[in-house]
Amino acid sequence: MQIFIAAMVAAFGIGAFAAAALVWDRRRHWRLSGGATAGWVSGLVFVGLALVVGSCLGLIQF
Repeated sequence: MQIFIAAMVAAFGIGAFAAAALVWDRRRHWRLSGGATAGWVSGLVFVGLALVVGSCLGLIQF
C-alpha cells in the first residue's frame, strides 16, 4: 500500500512540473509580468521537487 501512496504523491509532483512548464509556455498569452512568471514557475517547481523527493525518501524510510 505504501508504494501506491508514494506513486500518487510523485505523480502530483510531476503534475506540478507540467504546470510550471505550462505557465512558462503561456506567459505571453496570459500577459504575466516577469516577476509573476518567475514566482509561479519557481513555486511550482519547488512544490514538485518537494513531492517527488518526499515520495522517494518515504519509500526508503529516512
